[in-house]
Amino acid sequence: MAPPTRRSRADGFDASRRLAKIAKIAKIAKIAKIAKIGVLVGLAAGACGAASPCPPTDGGVAGSGGASGAAGASGLGGAGPPDTALLGAPFLFAPSAHGCGISVVLEKGHPATLRARVRSEGATAWGQPLVPAIRALDLAEWKLDGLSPGARYQYEIVAGPEESAAVLYQGAFVTSRPSGASFSFALVSDTHIGASPQFSNQGDPETLSGVSAQIQAVAPDFIVNLGDVLDYHEYGFNDPPPDSSIARLAYLNYRTTLGDLTGHTPHFGVLGGWDSENGFYTPEEIQRSRSQRLLYAPGPEPATYPQGGSAFQDYYAFTWGDALFVVLNVYTYTPTPHLLDENPGRPDDWTLGANQLDWLRQTLASASSKWRFLLIHHPVGGAAGDPSDTAYGRGGGQAAYVGEQATVHALMRQYGVQAMFYGHDHVFTDMVVDGIHYTLPGSAGAPWMFSQEQTGYTTFWSDSGWGRVDVTPDSVGVHFLSIAGKSLYDFTIP
Repeated sequence: MAPPTRRSRADGFDASRRLAKIAKIAKIAKIAKIAKIGVLVGLAAGACGAASPCPPTDGGVAGSGGASGAAGASGLGGAGPPDTALLGAPFLFAPSAHGCGISVVLEKGHPATLRARVRSEGATAWGQPLVPAIRALDLAEWKLDGLSPGARYQYEIVAGPEESAAVLYQGAFVTSRPSGASFSFALVSDTHIGASPQFSNQGDPETLSGVSAQIQAVAPDFIVNLGDVLDYHEYGFNDPPPDSSIARLAYLNYRTTLGDLTGHTPHFGVLGGWDSENGFYTPEEIQRSRSQRLLYAPGPEPATYPQGGSAFQDYYAFTWGDALFVVLNVYTYTPTPHLLDENPGRPDDWTLGANQLDWLRQTLASASSKWRFLLIHHPVGGAAGDPSDTAYGRGGGQAAYVGEQATVHALMRQYGVQAMFYGHDHVFTDMVVDGIHYTLPGSAGAPWMFSQEQTGYTTFWSDSGWGRVDVTPDSVGVHFLSIAGKSLYDFTIP
């Protein structure tokens, strides 16, 4: 059924304050203008997919409303050859013990002219230039392999003939740590970045940009966005974007707002409802967003890690050091709408779907890691401060025994999961249920900070910010950090 169109209760957010920030937003998100979407952009958004990459093509995409700003040799804002420029930093994805993905968007030029070179940190000689896969008219991608576990690598993106290649970007990453190694990772959630930075009722790019800079300063091994990466309030309440070109622009804005972070810190994604792959949409509506996520915010494929996962990269699992990470999707496999007051649904009809739930059970049953984490946009049920927010999936650990979340909670107890990291409620909070932490690391862009009356939480922090998790063989430390640089709360899992 088609969802009713409605505006969220967040429409009451102070639009005048947001409008006053437009100049800053435009600078930080590096938006040059919102231009008419031309034919070439439409082709770039829709003609190429994972199953049918585009051949090398003349004429790159010049942003067309996405974030503008070429990437240089040692960060953002530099220039390459006059006919080639990157749109923001590369996007690192799906790191493993032996490889890592690199996605590069061109502001202008030919993807086929790009090459990637890789070397171990400390080495002086670069490896042989690597030819990219051409995923779209503006998109080059590499999947590196043959690397060593727990090692740091440098890479550079170059253009032009090998003997005179111009360096467009230099970055670095670390491959998956072996058991016994300590590491840190970053958690963000509810960034809510839209296709048009000038629309007010959506996430604040300035907030995400500030959070991103803080994360890069501490250099975690990777970052996880717990969902609601994007936002389409401009087109209705949880309605899909009108076409795939809008989803493309939103993903480009998200990538560029993260700044230089994604060129040095691999990114993992979790699907939220505003990412618009919801199970009550038509298949065509889901594909509008899914096609662009697979292109511009790719993740692990089923063969990337031994645990497997979805062919659509919307649930998967991996190990890093002594920890197992299981990423779940509560939206695409729930066939009923949950739209707050207009069409609330029920708090107990959220579902992972039979296949994902069976896969979760098998993944946990075969786990050998000491630390075990689930990552999801919200629990598979709700128990919040009022009926419509309860049905909307709010409430975190308060919903531990509601609907299918009761099954998931029982699996977490049975197989020793220590924490479920989630988003959705736009505040910081932590609740322990049967020894399991239900942990929400704030929001990194959403302007709507929900109240106790909506969430039901009695202890929470409404600051924007992010979470840092430090994992050692002996303990896990979780830190709630505000965008103002303040430490809000810390706890340790022994």
